[in-house]
Amino acid sequence: MAVAEHLGYFTEEGIDVEIVHTADSTSIVQGINTGALEIGSTPPEPLWQAIEAGTDLQLIYNYIRKQTGSIVSLADGPVQSLEDLAGASIGQSSLGSSNLLLANGILASVGLEEGRDFTNIAVGTGAAALQALEADQVQALSLWDTEYAAFEATGVELNYFTTPEVESLFSTTYFTSPEYLDASPEAVEGFGRAMAKATLFTATNPEAALRIMYEEYPATRLAGVSEDDQLATDLTALERRIVLLTADDPDGTRTWGAYTPEAVTAWADFAATSGIIPAEIDAGRHAQNLLVEGYNDFDSEAVIEQAQEWSA
Repeated sequence: MAVAEHLGYFTEEGIDVEIVHTADSTSIVQGINTGALEIGSTPPEPLWQAIEAGTDLQLIYNYIRKQTGSIVSLADGPVQSLEDLAGASIGQSSLGSSNLLLANGILASVGLEEGRDFTNIAVGTGAAALQALEADQVQALSLWDTEYAAFEATGVELNYFTTPEVESLFSTTYFTSPEYLDASPEAVEGFGRAMAKATLFTATNPEAALRIMYEEYPATRLAGVSEDDQLATDLTALERRIVLLTADDPDGTRTWGAYTPEAVTAWADFAATSGIIPAEIDAGRHAQNLLVEGYNDFDSEAVIEQAQEWSA
C-alpha cells in the first residue's frame, strides 16, 4: 500500500485511497455492508461467515496467494503436536482476529474444540505475544508468517502446526459489495492494477519497499532501533511474505489478483468441514475474477526496471 501511494500508482488510476485501520475483521465486513468502506482487506474466514449468513460480498483481488496463518509453539517446549494442545491456551492477536477462526479449524482436525479443549487468549503481536509464549502464559500462538519470521530473526526456534488443507488456502484478499462493484468498476480495476504493480515492485526490490514504507508511515519505525537494524529484521519477514504473494504463477504470466476455481472450492470445503461456517456455500459465485484482465494490463518490465533503479 505504501509503495502504491508513494510511487503514484493510485494517482495514475485517478483514485484517492484513504487507508482505514480497524481492530478486527468483523469491523471491515460491517464497513463494506454499510457503505462506510468501499474496499476491504481481510483473510477469507469472516467473509465466508458473512456470506453463509446471507450477506452478498464479492472477493475481487487475490492478494496473498498462500496461507499465512498457522499455530506455533516453542521448539524446545512440551507442545510437539496438535494433540498436545488439549487443555492449552492459544495466544491470538485479538479475539476478533480471523486467525482465531483458522486456528480453531486446524485444531478441529484433531478433534479439539474451543471452550471444551482449549482457550483462546488475546496477547497482541510482536514482543508482547512472544513474551506471553516464553512465559508460558499461552502454550502456543496463532499469528502469521511475518510475525514468526521476526521472532526467528531474534534466534527463537518454533514448531509449526497446520494441515495440508490449510496450506493450500489463499489468505488476505480484497473484497467489496456488489453495489460498489457495479457502480464503480473502473475504480476497483484501477485499485487492483495499482496493487499488482506495487506487489511486483516489492517482490523485485523488497528493501526499497520497506524504506518507502518507513518514509510514508513513520509510525512503522521502531523507537530506539536504527533503520538499518530494523531493515534487517523486516527484510527477513517481507521476503518470507513475498513467496506467498507471488505463489501459483509457475509460467510467469503474472495473473495478479486471480482466484483459481480449485482454491475457491478448497476454501469453501475447509470452512464447512472445520466448523468455520455451519453449512456449505457457493463460494465460486462470490469470487468471479471479473476484473483480472484489467489488473494485469500494465507494463511489467517497466515496473521491474523502476524497482531495480530505485534510490532513496
